[in-house]
Amino acid sequence: MGQGSVALVLLVASAAACASPAASMFAGDVRVALRHVDAGKQLSRPELIRRAAQRSKARAAALSAVRGRGGGGARFSGASEQQQQAPRGTPVRPSGDLEYVVDLAIGTPPQHVSALLDTGSDLIWTQCAPCTSCLAQPDPVFAPAQSASYEPMRCAGPLCADILHHGCLRPDTCTYRYNYGDGTTTMGVYATERFTFTSSSGDMLNVPLGFGCGSMNVGSLNNGSGIVGFGRNPLSLVSQLNIRRFSYCLTPYASGRRSTLLFGSLADGVYGDATGPVQTTPLLQSPQNPTFYYVHLTGLTVGARRLRIPESAFALQPDGSGGVIVDSGTALTLLPGAVLAEVVRAFRVQLRLPFANGSSPDDGVCFMVPEAWRRASSTTSQVPVPRMVFHFQGADLDLPRRNYVLDDHRRSRLCLLLADSGDDGSTIGNLLQQDMRVLYDLQAETLSFAPAQC
Repeated sequence: MGQGSVALVLLVASAAACASPAASMFAGDVRVALRHVDAGKQLSRPELIRRAAQRSKARAAALSAVRGRGGGGARFSGASEQQQQAPRGTPVRPSGDLEYVVDLAIGTPPQHVSALLDTGSDLIWTQCAPCTSCLAQPDPVFAPAQSASYEPMRCAGPLCADILHHGCLRPDTCTYRYNYGDGTTTMGVYATERFTFTSSSGDMLNVPLGFGCGSMNVGSLNNGSGIVGFGRNPLSLVSQLNIRRFSYCLTPYASGRRSTLLFGSLADGVYGDATGPVQTTPLLQSPQNPTFYYVHLTGLTVGARRLRIPESAFALQPDGSGGVIVDSGTALTLLPGAVLAEVVRAFRVQLRLPFANGSSPDDGVCFMVPEAWRRASSTTSQVPVPRMVFHFQGADLDLPRRNYVLDDHRRSRLCLLLADSGDDGSTIGNLLQQDMRVLYDLQAETLSFAPAQC
């Protein structure tokens, strides 16, 4: 983003400050760095993936709960009876235990905040002082009293009514409660504030946004100070800034390289780092679960054989059950139990390896590697595995080996980075998307992807 674009950004943002935050728009594009929540912890790849798989379990249970409320014969795994009987149309967000952090600043003068990126929820929020109940976080808690631009939103203001649980306990001040499926909850004042994003080029974007200033927060914020929702509902960053395109390129957890997030018009394209062809598939929407980004998955291939899984196994049903979500906040790729069983069967037949005894659920599905491989002195040795292809409407994703297989040399295992979704829905997780440029085009309603060196 050049200096001219930045000047226009600030001019537009200043004009928008007196208007609805939802009407804010900006010119130019923003490129910011993302870091994994476990970056810098000196953990091996198996340890990093094991930790991410544990976080995926809570997210899978919450996704199962929200999809199950539509009915459709969904079965439950980890969802309580109360969750199963919750009224239809009551939103559940996956969890506060997410995977990638974006650094930004809030207020005038700016105060640093580490916010978790979530394509599966909408609210933008951070913990605020004075805090009645606050979670551990890496940054000082945001202090609205020290900001000249902080302003509580009026109850009649835009966005307040878009919060399902909102109220006016204080005179003409919008208060909110926002729940995630893993039990994480934030409560406080919904307000307007200046948000600053620093692009990797050093340019800055400063815009007014509606956000939750949480003074009572419980649950989990994994190495973050808040959450930036990138979902499709009005409260999200995407909706408030009228972002038509956003893109990310996620690096492998143990690579040491920063992932990147781009948003704006992206009119000049995003595929300069692509190492292969760009493929495109339509985005689908569910009126019952409008936050999520759904795609049309038609089938799977393991090795040279397309599996005999009916396309209906991946279909988004009219009542909101089923379907396939693309999600940055879930590590593992989650499949319905019957689909996962068919995939595992195909791998076992082609690998000709026994299942690992006593493997933990956090490992996914694991096989014991041959004695010859166990004796190999090099930890870079790899058992040959069948290729895996995800077939979408109009696009085939032929996966690199490391995106769906974990070589755990220490325990002499080979594990699939797949798990049971707990219902009839599926989730494309971030491990499957690593070293891939992914573009969400909300104007064309498409998802595009290409292999890349992020």
